[in-house]
Amino acid sequence: MERAGIKGQVRELDQEARRASFVASTRSLDRHGTIVVPEGIRTEKFDKNPVFLWSHDGYGGFGTPDPNNVIGRVVAHRVENDAFIVDVEWVPEGVNPRADMLYRMVRDGFLNAVSIGFNPLRWHEEQIDGRAVTVFDESELLDVSLVPIPSNPDALAITRAIASYSPELRGVVPRDISKEKAPEDERWRKPTLADFTDSSWDELSDREKNRIARHYAWAASLPPETFGDLKLPHHRPSDGAVVWRGVRAAMAALLGARGGVDIPDEDRRRVYNHLAAHYRQFGKEPPELRQYTEEELRDMLESEPEHVPEAAPHVADIAAALRALRREIEQILEG
Repeated sequence: MERAGIKGQVRELDQEARRASFVASTRSLDRHGTIVVPEGIRTEKFDKNPVFLWSHDGYGGFGTPDPNNVIGRVVAHRVENDAFIVDVEWVPEGVNPRADMLYRMVRDGFLNAVSIGFNPLRWHEEQIDGRAVTVFDESELLDVSLVPIPSNPDALAITRAIASYSPELRGVVPRDISKEKAPEDERWRKPTLADFTDSSWDELSDREKNRIARHYAWAASLPPETFGDLKLPHHRPSDGAVVWRGVRAAMAALLGARGGVDIPDEDRRRVYNHLAAHYRQFGKEPPELRQYTEEELRDMLESEPEHVPEAAPHVADIAAALRALRREIEQILEG
């Protein structure tokens, strides 16, 4: 039996048994601006189906799940020195070509990181280095995945370039603008830029653009290049309070209602976790993240409280149009 000890977070690589030990998560601040407490990771449900996935893709986005993304299983896990450690075993050689390729990439040092997928159960907010950070005190483990770029920077095994295997950068799930709740029966309408500011998007500073983005569940980047890059609003523009009907409409769109929402499949789990946390904030159980039939989606929408159509006329839209027209007239007169 040949064992290869690799400096960093891979504890052991047993090439004969096709097993490896990884640091899956620590108390370090992750790339989403959050902290997952290792001692608070609950594994009771996960242990009944301890899958080891490729890049969290066990759901198949909104298509058919690909069994080739199941590359192994977690055979053991534990908390050591503020770190959540997992021992994984790849599927037998020759069963899954994708798993064989990924195992060789780990063995040769081209892939070296894992990440956890989880549902938040209990959390609080702290000020760390002058910024608000969400700390997940308790979470439900959903999967452990081999990934090109981990959320937690300490989940790396060795510092090496991943070269051509690196995917394009994903979008961003912005931090909530506020944790305050609006009255549960408050009506909801998709906000326009005029609900946030009298200025055009190009006139805003990066800080102002990021502030607006925090009313949404997904952004293509921070700061967003355009207002249209923001998806799934659910906070009240006036004061940032979370609006239940907005959360429910955003979740329905994520699950495919009303044509769905155009975001990368690899971002959907993170967006779902964000919205699911708001469901629990209002004392409600979120729907599962899975593929729904048109009838199920229709029932989901019909069961919603009264929803104001996104295209409904709004005085702010009219006011913004008048301001834009006035600026054009002033420019013509000045010219």
